Amino acid sequence: MRTPLSLLCIAAAALVTVGCARKGLTGDENGAYGAGDGFGGAGDVVIDANDPLLGGVGDAAGAFGGRFEDTRERITDAGLETLYFTFDSYTLPPDELYKADAAVQYLLDNPTCVMIVEGHCDERGSNEYNLSLSEQRAIGVRDYMVALGVASERIQTRAFGEEKPADPAQNEAAYAKNRRAEFVPYK
Repeated sequence: MRTPLSLLCIAAAALVTVGCARKGLTGDENGAYGAGDGFGGAGDVVIDANDPLLGGVGDAAGAFGGRFEDTRERITDAGLETLYFTFDSYTLPPDELYKADAAVQYLLDNPTCVMIVEGHCDERGSNEYNLSLSEQRAIGVRDYMVALGVASERIQTRAFGEEKPADPAQNEAAYAKNRRAEFVPYK
């Protein structure tokens, strides 16, 4: 039987070595591929949302009870930044990880607080595809945070697909703002 510490070490090693299985589009909107572009290249952090070492997926309530937005008060001044994704990807970009790290530190510093990770997409793609992709984004961020030591029951996920754009315009700059995960803490 494995100890929790050895499971955490295995999970951390998996974060470094796992590759990303992709389907659908094969490059970004500019036709670019390679390291750090969100398509499983070197340097990308890829989370397997079904990895049992990371404690499962979805709306874990546990000891913190119910849907956080129904049972707790939202914190509006936490200062957490939005994490942005590359086109058609749920891979956590290495240059955005500091934002997830800040959310982890916030929860570690505030042990009675909980958090919802909200996943979003730009409007390109079908509604079903975008809902699935936004869910994968939220779960991937959540699992990254759990791997860094936050109890899984303290983080819930919500997937919004393209329904809540940060910028409603239809251009590359707006699309980039809409491919995101937002950290929403509650007390």
